[in-house]
Parts: sequence; C-alpha cells; structure tokens
Amino acid sequence: MKKLVLLGALVASVFFVKAQTAGKIFVGDSQGKPFKFGSEKSSNVVLEAVKAYNANNSAAETALWSDEMIKKYAEANQKGHAEYQSVVNKPMAILPLYAEGQKTEVVLLQSTEERIYKNGSKQNLNLFELFQVDKAGKISGFTQYYSIPKTNEYGKTYGGKYIAQKPGSEVDGRPLEFSNRGEVEAIEKLAKAWNAMDVKAFSEVIADEVTIEGFDGSTSKLTKAMIPATFAEFKSLDWKPGLILPFKLQNTDPVSGIIVYSSEKRVLKDGSVWDKDLIEVFRFNLAGKIDQITQFSKEKTKK
Repeated sequence: MKKLVLLGALVASVFFVKAQTAGKIFVGDSQGKPFKFGSEKSSNVVLEAVKAYNANNSAAETALWSDEMIKKYAEANQKGHAEYQSVVNKPMAILPLYAEGQKTEVVLLQSTEERIYKNGSKQNLNLFELFQVDKAGKISGFTQYYSIPKTNEYGKTYGGKYIAQKPGSEVDGRPLEFSNRGEVEAIEKLAKAWNAMDVKAFSEVIADEVTIEGFDGSTSKLTKAMIPATFAEFKSLDWKPGLILPFKLQNTDPVSGIIVYSSEKRVLKDGSVWDKDLIEVFRFNLAGKIDQITQFSKEKTKK
C-alpha cells in the first residue's frame, strides 16, 4: 500500500505544478528526455490484456500483442495459462507515459495477483509492471517486478528457523536463506573430481584442512597432502548427488552450508564394496572453500 501512496503522490505533484513534462530517461536513444503523459488508448489496451489474462484466455491476451511479441513469447504464454486453475490480477494504479524519440508509450501498472495452479499450489504477488504499447495499439514489450507477501506458500528467499544449541544466542531463531557463491558448481566439481580420483581438481575445492564428522560418529581431519593416499584405497568411486541445497543464516557473514542428498558406491582395492544413500552437510568458509563435512548414511532403499 505504501507503493500506491507514493505513486499517487507523484501523480498529484505533477498536477499541482501544472507540469507538461516530468522525470528523465538516463539511457538509450531518448537519454536526457523527460516524460509526458501518454494516452488513455494505451492504458485501455493494457487493461484489456489484464481482462483476458484473468479469464485465463491466452488467445485473447496474445491477440493484443505485436507480431514480434507473439513470435517470441506466445508459446510460453500458452504453457503458463495451461498451468493455472485460476488467476486474478487486481489493478491498483495505471499510468501511461511517453518520451520524445520513443516509438512506444510505456504503461505503468501496479497490481496484486492471486494464482491457483492445477497442481494445487497457490501464489500471491505484489506487482509493478511496464508495458510498451506501439503506435498500432499493440503490446510490444513487457517487464515485471514483484515482491512476495509473507503469507505466500512458496517463492520467498528466506524461511525456516535455526534453533541454536544455546538458546538466546545471537543466531538463535534466525531464518535461513539461499546462498549463491558458486556452491552448487563447487559440489558438482567435487563429485566429478572424486569419481575420477583427480587429486588436483579435488584440492581446488577444499580448504587446506577439512574437518570430517563421519557417519559412524568419528571426527577426522583431511589435508590436501592426504588426498593421494585417500584415493589410493579405492578401485573405483561413484558418487551421485541427487539434491544440492545451498543456504546460510540471514544477516550473518557469507559462510554457508550445503545439504547434499546422494548415493555413493565405493569399491576398495581389497574387493570390498561400500554402497549407501547419504545426506551430507558441506560448510563453505569465507574464502568459498569447503572446510567441514558432516555425514549421515543409510542402506540403499530397495526398489
């Protein structure tokens, strides 16, 4: 609602000073040009598109698009509508603008949206969208910005809860959020290096010393110098990650933890075979290297 108030204040200020132009474009062919109010025609085109969207009618919606838009995005639009059981976009404010040198008008639309999917998922969004409407009255471009309400079922970048062993500590009760410092790629590289018993590639992913809390309750240290001897025990290795989930505590340093669900088969040179399902937690330090591994295992599920 604050966004709506701000938008309303902006429009009101333009009327109070009786300005014919306002604002400025900082990039592109119209750089330095101010905005002027656009036409009701462009606003109505966008509102017609919203009406078709709410009717879950892809054909009616894309009929309001330019040929280039149809060529690029019609198929994706059809697939999107096919996933909806229902969708309701509720406009809150609409504002058409144009600037000298532009071939299209820009229509700003602020709205809320409720989506119910055929698979049972529900989604609520707060939206701010920019529609480009060409001289033929067709939508020729579209950009969307959104925020996710706290009540939404999914899609937020944080959630859950960390319950510390020491209640009341600084991090106790904090939510978790996704981390994106290359951890997924690092795990994939680690798996490839492990299976190939590639000492150099494996060493590039880990810290100088790694603490390993084993599935049997043991604790050990692995240094880069120990890697060749570790690989020397095996005839073959086959580690297959099936899920990689990178996360960190909200409002803390970038040290992150990665949960990896996997299966692994190890064939030792003495002929023995170790074949398990695993859940492992990898910690990535400030330098982005793995410095701790905590392992849990079980016998493979019989299929």
